[in-house]
Amino acid sequence: MTIQHTLIKKFGFMLPKFLREDYSPYKCKVSVNGINYDFRTRRIHWQNKIKTWINTGKNPFIKPVECKTCLFDTRIPNIYIGADGICNMCMTYKQNFKQEILDSELETFLNTPREEGATIDAVVGFSGGKDSAVSLITARQKFGLNLTAVLVQNGFIPEPVIENGRKLCDKLGVELVVLDIDLAPYVKEMMDNNFKTGYPCYKCGDMFYKEIQDYCVEHRINRIIMGRNWWHWIEPEVRSTKWVTDEKSGMKLQIFSLPFVLQLTEHDIYQILDEFGWSTVKIHGNSTNCVLPGLVEYAVSQRLGYHPELQLLSREVITGFLDKEEAKHQLSEVRDNTKTLEKMVNAKLEEIKDRNNEN
Repeated sequence: MTIQHTLIKKFGFMLPKFLREDYSPYKCKVSVNGINYDFRTRRIHWQNKIKTWINTGKNPFIKPVECKTCLFDTRIPNIYIGADGICNMCMTYKQNFKQEILDSELETFLNTPREEGATIDAVVGFSGGKDSAVSLITARQKFGLNLTAVLVQNGFIPEPVIENGRKLCDKLGVELVVLDIDLAPYVKEMMDNNFKTGYPCYKCGDMFYKEIQDYCVEHRINRIIMGRNWWHWIEPEVRSTKWVTDEKSGMKLQIFSLPFVLQLTEHDIYQILDEFGWSTVKIHGNSTNCVLPGLVEYAVSQRLGYHPELQLLSREVITGFLDKEEAKHQLSEVRDNTKTLEKMVNAKLEEIKDRNNEN
């Protein structure tokens, strides 16, 4: 019997709730990557460290305690480690995962009829990277869907990536639509605050989804395929689909994670790409399409004490997309690209200023 169980059995009624009950990281409702690390976040972080200490007998205040399955550890505010050495994210995934739910979601997605007047089955949120490329190939060739690939250019996706993606789309007979967003002003604001108020990739993700959703509503397309390798929801059950209702039109959209629902691994991804005869453009950082993660990783790592993409890769390890050692390897090389980041952001801001002056 663990120390925790002994304490709960004898003094459970006296213990605070966070020691008596298990909970997922999402129920902590604190920011990720140390964003807005305020008093409430610090309190919850301390509680999770105390819970880990009682569960494992290891003091996380001296040295971080790492999950024995994934990369999550006690440096991250909403993570604690259980008596079995497993973090609360792994625990929640294991408890709530059912393959039959994913199978049902795939069936629902494939059998959803088009909106009246639509000529396209689904939009693929195409980044030009490996995962969205496999989603495009699989949806087109395996499921025979009529698709449009939508790439959202945030200003940090190199032109060779877009051209490489265009070749893939041409080979599949799929139209590639490129939509532009101005991410640089937000990156500049975050840089000026040492990334304490935001992480560029999260802001880009929000803008990315909005652009694609607006495009779908305009063209009456009710399904969106993403190259996401992990869940959209982890509780009360693990799901690959997120349903969104557009406020203006009332149109319901399915945002569907194809690699995750098919339980593809990174090995599977590269095998599909090799068989199709297409490869990504080599980029430093944890991305196969955008230079920004590799440009900000040093500054954010210095502030946090761990790699900013640790959370993403941990989720991919939990789902079985890649193994723990490979994930650690992908995070091992951190380069100081701060000067390059500053030059690129300033250049993008000048471009935006000139464009606004022209208009």
